[in-house]
Amino acid sequence: MSATDDRKLVSVGAYDDVDMVELDDVDRALIDSLVADGRASYAALARRIGMSQAAVKARVIRLLDRGIIHILGRIDPRALGYGEFAYCLVDVSGAVAPVAERLAGMDEAAFVLILAGPRGLFVEFRARDAEHLNAAIEQARAEPQVRGIDAASLVAYVKQDWSHAGDGSKGGDHRLGARQRPVDTTDIRLLECLAADGRATFADLSGVAGMSHAATRERVLALMAKGVVTVQTIVSPGVLGIQGYAGLMIDVEGPAQPVAEQVAAMPDTTMVATVLGHCDVLVEASYRDEAHLAELLDQVRSTAGVRQVEAFVYLVEVKESMTAGLT
Repeated sequence: MSATDDRKLVSVGAYDDVDMVELDDVDRALIDSLVADGRASYAALARRIGMSQAAVKARVIRLLDRGIIHILGRIDPRALGYGEFAYCLVDVSGAVAPVAERLAGMDEAAFVLILAGPRGLFVEFRARDAEHLNAAIEQARAEPQVRGIDAASLVAYVKQDWSHAGDGSKGGDHRLGARQRPVDTTDIRLLECLAADGRATFADLSGVAGMSHAATRERVLALMAKGVVTVQTIVSPGVLGIQGYAGLMIDVEGPAQPVAEQVAAMPDTTMVATVLGHCDVLVEASYRDEAHLAELLDQVRSTAGVRQVEAFVYLVEVKESMTAGLT
């Protein structure tokens, strides 16, 4: 599998036996520290936890090996020339999975989900410009089993933060938002490495870049400072008691931004964006069980300015690409 082919078939809410792992106070303190800074050194973690560096390193490796945490670099595709995003609900006739697999094969499809509900698929397309985006959506419409597509184009992200999903806290501000910075072939190699392993050492990255340790460190820190890549620690949903994720499409009365900001302040929301199209605000949220999801929906419905909320539950994740635009 290449760095840009991230297709997979994962039942949302199925996390093997991760939720059976016993976590003690030290594990949880380490997880909290890594959520705050995914690239924190073992020495820094040891000082915070009050253990030896060797013991802390062994704990972190165990958490990573068991899939309790994943530390990865989220690359902002806008820094790579992908400036147009669209979120699409796809109405499918017949079996959904084959259509999902074919759409996942499109380079522009960054995120493909099979849904519970009347519309079978959710697809996020990323493109260089409006013409490229339209061509990708038209290609999807040409699929024989696709009966229709409702598309909404991204206006702005208000929240993107999966680091605290399910733990009841608001979390930090992990919105992607790259400022203008030329990206060359050396940057691309570094970004590919960070997308696979957000804790890749500067020594490892130096070998990938073919530069000195100091020059590599300076370049990586510049990429992070400019928002080209954001290193995040994602805690396994199974550990946090998350049953699954749902998407919420919100129609508003009046301006969309105030509604989006209120919803973004809710700890269970992981992504909030203002959009143009079939809704005004698009939200992703985690939930522990059906009662929690119902409570969350009521909370959103009760938010000032919300006129209507439509929800769809994620069933199967077919593709999630962290590296769109790297080729």
